[in-house]
Amino acid sequence: MSDNLALVITFVILSSLIVAANVTVCALVYRRKSMRTYTNGFVVSLAFSDLLIGSVLIPAELVTPDSVVMGYLVSITLLSGVFNLVAVTFDRYVSVLKALQYENIMRKYFTRMVISSWLLALFVSFIPLIWSTDTTMLVHKVYVLSEIGLCVLLPYAFIFIGYFKIFQQVKRSVKRERAITASVRKALHRKNKTISSEAKLAQVFIIVAVMFVLSWLPVHYMTIVYEIGRPDLIPKDLAVISLLTISLGSLINPVVYSFLKPDFRKSIRHIFRGRRGFNGNRTAAGSSTKSTTFSTKSTSSTKSRFTFGRNMDSTRV
Repeated sequence: MSDNLALVITFVILSSLIVAANVTVCALVYRRKSMRTYTNGFVVSLAFSDLLIGSVLIPAELVTPDSVVMGYLVSITLLSGVFNLVAVTFDRYVSVLKALQYENIMRKYFTRMVISSWLLALFVSFIPLIWSTDTTMLVHKVYVLSEIGLCVLLPYAFIFIGYFKIFQQVKRSVKRERAITASVRKALHRKNKTISSEAKLAQVFIIVAVMFVLSWLPVHYMTIVYEIGRPDLIPKDLAVISLLTISLGSLINPVVYSFLKPDFRKSIRHIFRGRRGFNGNRTAAGSSTKSTTFSTKSTSSTKSRFTFGRNMDSTRV
């Protein structure tokens, strides 16, 4: 009983931190005009996916772990995260390999990509309604394995191939700059510097992508093992561990942005500097007030429980 209570408290704290951290990410982008870029638009969309985990998935698991709704929630949060990561990868790919056309391409496709990421996640997740989510049917097993293959593993492959091509392009740019003459090098230095900064930004998102893959691995393992008829291969505590890894993954993303993404880091520094300045002014004002009060007084005195993954058959992914 005490163990269950400790787990509940742990996940309530994690849920609160996830919501607070990702709301902060969204607020920073909304409030600071300089941060309203296409890239940060995808970051906000990804933050909404993490918000779903903190505000809906974890509480639902704590309250109604055996509900069939859990399967849909897991699928929606997983697929929205995957598709948003694909969108971010496309954004980084275009910014490095098609830098001159970046603005035109993103202006045309940004809104479509964000909306499509969410609509596709919802559409794929609700397909089992066709057979009333009967997990004993063969079509359901085919659906689950197809979803993992086509909507999870295949996008993962595109993501890592995309970042591989990005870093290849950066490497070629560096080699080209070294090979040319000094006069030409100076003319191309600014372009290569831009590519280099875009590559550094790509590193941030590949860290996010890797963390996302690792955080969902336990769920993928449990789902596949269950669908092939070997639930005996699922360790006893893996269900709780899987919810924990998903929670930590959703909490790590804002931390990665804060420490590694230059515009977020700059905005956070600006906020803290402003707050320190405000506190300093308030302290100085307070000291002045105290001094005045003291002087006045002197004058006056002269005068007078967990089952995440239990029904992995309905979770489906």
